[in-house]
Amino acid sequence: MGMRNLDAYEDYKVDSQQLARALAGLPGDYPAPPDGYPAPYGVVGYGEAWWPAELAHLWIPRLMSEGGTQFVLQGGLDLGAAGGAAAAAEASGARVVRVGFGGDVDVTIEPHPLSPYRYLRFLQEATGESEAGTRVDRALQTLAAGLKPEVPTEDNPAKFFAWNLVERVPVWVVAERYVWLAQALQQTFARLAGSLSIAPPPASLEFFITAMESRHEQGDPLAAVVVGDDERTRLAVEILESRVDTVMEIPEPPASGLIPEMVAAWYFVAWASYYLAILYGRDPADSRVLTRLREEA
Repeated sequence: MGMRNLDAYEDYKVDSQQLARALAGLPGDYPAPPDGYPAPYGVVGYGEAWWPAELAHLWIPRLMSEGGTQFVLQGGLDLGAAGGAAAAAEASGARVVRVGFGGDVDVTIEPHPLSPYRYLRFLQEATGESEAGTRVDRALQTLAAGLKPEVPTEDNPAKFFAWNLVERVPVWVVAERYVWLAQALQQTFARLAGSLSIAPPPASLEFFITAMESRHEQGDPLAAVVVGDDERTRLAVEILESRVDTVMEIPEPPASGLIPEMVAAWYFVAWASYYLAILYGRDPADSRVLTRLREEA
């Protein structure tokens, strides 16, 4: 395979939607809530908004029982489920705020590989969590300065990470405290890099032992990618060292707090996924098939 040069401007011409610019400018790029929303709050998310909804459940519940504000994040491909959630919330007396794209949205967030950040930051600002949101933005701004295309490979950890993932399948080894992060990384890696990765089930240690037992001597091109440090990830690395090509660690995020740490890790992987797409000569923008499915579903 002929690899591109991540330090050569001409090799970025495949990026038709200028996703590098979107990545670099992501901190602070979200819709501000147009007005105040009455508490208490509930939130459900669909399609590309599923992960920000799960993050929001760390401070607000899924559904309202009565009154308050129910946020329905319409991230596409919900096959009518978002409308059903909105109707149920309205029947309970809640104010329904539809966020996303499609018909009857109150706050528009266009479909985009980086939209999970925008949904999350909107929710933080709308529900009194702006201080945590500021810490998210600060972490992403710090990362962006060192991950942009103009930073050469020898100084850019995301470019280096991408090179190490060429023709390898990442296995996300994520600290237990990082809720649903492995699945979010799997989704973003697929969408930007156009590549397969593995998000283990909750019983991850059992999975690491059993899933590769029959084939680990066949040399499957797997890379264990460690996100966060705890007893579970340390034990997982011991198990995987003899079963994968290499073990890689995402740099410790410049973040304070659980949600800022997770979003910073996601942002780093988004950059690495983008660079992997460039190395493969692939446009990291959404494919026409995905766009058509989103329009028809």
